[in-house]
Amino acid sequence: MFRLGLIRYLVQNTSQVSITQECTKFTKGFHYRTVTTRVKENKHENIITSNLKPASQYSYAVNQQTEQEFLIRLKNDPDVFGDSIEKDIYDEKDLEEEKYFQNQPSPSQKLRIKQYADIIKAFIRKRQIKEAIDVLEVKMLQEDRVKPENYIFNLLVGACGRVGYTKKAFSLYNQMKKRGLKVTSSTYTALFNACSNSPWPEDGLNRALHLRNIMMEKMYEPNETNYNAMIKAFGRCGDLSTAFSLVDEMESKNLQIKDDTINFVLQACIQDKEAGFRHALLVWRKLVDKNINPTFYTYNLMLRCIRDCGIGTVEVMSDTLNKIFKQKVLQLDSRHNKILPSNTNYEQTESAVIEDKLSFNENTRPNLMARIPHLGNIISLAEIKKPEDRLLLVGSCRGFLNNMMENNCTPDIKTFTQLLDCLPGSLLAEKELMRAMKKLNVKPDIDFFNMLIKKRSMRFDYDSAKVIIIYTQVYTKYFPSFLSQNWQSKTMCLTNLPVLTTYTYHCTVPT
Repeated sequence: MFRLGLIRYLVQNTSQVSITQECTKFTKGFHYRTVTTRVKENKHENIITSNLKPASQYSYAVNQQTEQEFLIRLKNDPDVFGDSIEKDIYDEKDLEEEKYFQNQPSPSQKLRIKQYADIIKAFIRKRQIKEAIDVLEVKMLQEDRVKPENYIFNLLVGACGRVGYTKKAFSLYNQMKKRGLKVTSSTYTALFNACSNSPWPEDGLNRALHLRNIMMEKMYEPNETNYNAMIKAFGRCGDLSTAFSLVDEMESKNLQIKDDTINFVLQACIQDKEAGFRHALLVWRKLVDKNINPTFYTYNLMLRCIRDCGIGTVEVMSDTLNKIFKQKVLQLDSRHNKILPSNTNYEQTESAVIEDKLSFNENTRPNLMARIPHLGNIISLAEIKKPEDRLLLVGSCRGFLNNMMENNCTPDIKTFTQLLDCLPGSLLAEKELMRAMKKLNVKPDIDFFNMLIKKRSMRFDYDSAKVIIIYTQVYTKYFPSFLSQNWQSKTMCLTNLPVLTTYTYHCTVPT
C-alpha cells in the first residue's frame, strides 16, 4: 500500500514520460515480480492498474551495476528487519560449561588425598608457597577435579600464616566454609598464627578480633594451643591487655600454663616499649610462683625486654615492686611457719623480708629474677633509664647467667650477643663476658665480634677494637686483608705480622 500511494503521488505531479521512467527505475531489479503501471487519463479521474508478472520477462533490462546498487539500497532499507536466517549466538559461559562436561579427566589421572598432601608438603619445605597453592587451585580443582578435604586447607593456611600471607590464609578459610568443610582447632591456630605474622599489625589485630568473635558466636571452646596462638597474635599486634586477659581465662578454665604460654606473653611485653620491662618482671614472678621451668628462649626474650623496654612511671614501678615483695612475705612466712600479728604494718613486713633475704641470700646485689627476689642497694628508681641499669635489677651479667644455670638452661651465642648490648661501656665488663663464654664453651661468631668492635669504637677505644680483629682471625678463621689493618707505625706492623703470616697470606717484610 505504501508503494501504490507513492506511485499515485508521482502520477498526479509529473508527466506521463517521467512517470514511466520513475516507475521503471523503482520496480526494476525485483527477483520475484515487477510492477507496471498504466495511466489512463479521463476528464474527472485517473485510474491506476497494476499487473504482477514474473521477473524473468524483464531480466534483459537489468544490468550488473543496477543490481549491485539495488542490493546495497535493499540492505540499508529501513523496512527490512533482518535476514531470514539469523546467526546463532552462543554464551561464553555456556561454551565453558559444555567444555567442562565434555573433557572429563581419566580415573588414572587422579591421585589420593595423601599423595596431594605429600606434594604440598614438599613445596612447603622448599618455601614455595605459590606452587603449593597451585596444587589445590589448579591441579586438584581444575585438572583432576578432586574434592579437597579440610586437611589440605589446613596445610596451606598454616604455610601462608608462617610466611605472613594473612589475606591468602583467610581467603582459603572462606573457601573451606563455602565448600562445607569442617573448621577444626588446627584451622583456628593457623589463622591466629597468620595474624601474628602479618606485616601490618593493625590489619592483623582486626582479623584476630573478628576471628575471636566468630569463635564466640559458634560457641567454640578453645584448647591450650588455640589460646597460645591467640596470645601470640594479640601480643605481637600490640593489644597487651587482651593477651593478659586470655592468660587469666586459661587459668580460670584450669588449662595448663606452660613455658610456651610464658614466652608468648613475653613477646607481648616486648611490644610495649615504655613499660614492657615492668610487665616482664610480673610475668617472671608468675612463672616462678607456678614452678614453670623456663627455657633459653624465655631468657632470650627477657633480655629483649631488658634491652628494648623501659620500666614506665616510677610510681607504677614502685607499686609493682611492693606487690612482688608482698607476695614473697606470705611465701616466706608459710615456709617458716611464722604468724604475723594483725596490726603489723607494711614497713615492719618489709624489714622482715630484708632479714629473710639476708639469711637466705648472701649476695646483696639486686636480683628480681631470683627465686627469692631482693633489691639490694638501689638508690632511686628514677635513675633506671639505660639497659645496663635494667640488667643490674636482675643480677647483672653474672646473676643472669647463674639463674640460667640453676634452671638447667645453657646459654647460646644469641644470649651472649644480647647480653653484650646490655653491658655497661667498660672493658672490665666485656672481659668478664668473654671469660663466661669461654667457661661455658660458647664460640663467638662474626656478629658478636662486629658488635664488640662497634661498642669499643663508640667510646673511642680504638686500640681495644683493633685487638678484636686479631681475636676474630683466631676464633672464626676470618682473615681480613693486610691493608685493612690500618696500623699506624712500623713497630705495630712488625709486631702483628706473625699473626698474618700464620693465618693468612705469605707476607714478606721489606728491608
